[in-house]
Amino acid sequence: MNLLKTIEKVKANWGGKYFSMEFIKNPKKVVRDWRNNGGIVVHLTMYGVPIDNVIEKIVNKNTKILVVVGSEKVEGWYYYNSDYNVAIGNQPHSEVAALAIFLDRIYKGGELNIQFSDAKLSIIPQERGKKVRKNEQ
Repeated sequence: MNLLKTIEKVKANWGGKYFSMEFIKNPKKVVRDWRNNGGIVVHLTMYGVPIDNVIEKIVNKNTKILVVVGSEKVEGWYYYNSDYNVAIGNQPHSEVAALAIFLDRIYKGGELNIQFSDAKLSIIPQERGKKVRKNEQ
């Protein structure tokens, strides 16, 4: 099963209509267009400004955010064409972990309690085992 189909299956079962994913040939155009349409671009990199020094500025912009998750070979272009280069620590780290920490700071922990109204399935929290409920649509 390819990645896009997997993501769509997860969305169908667990909800989240605002999440989307696509493969693009020209990511620089996406960054330029995003900025030209009033959004801000946040590049997560271990070389940036510490997250605690800029997170309030980012949140206070009150606009859409495009997050670019840098990796080992990210082009220097992104450092100069992002509104913010944000460091989640200044040591090598997982890109997925960096994104998780950034989102946690943006949502101030509230993402842990999000329930999607379009979810077919919901987890029933419990100390041991797994319990999943089928939601009525």
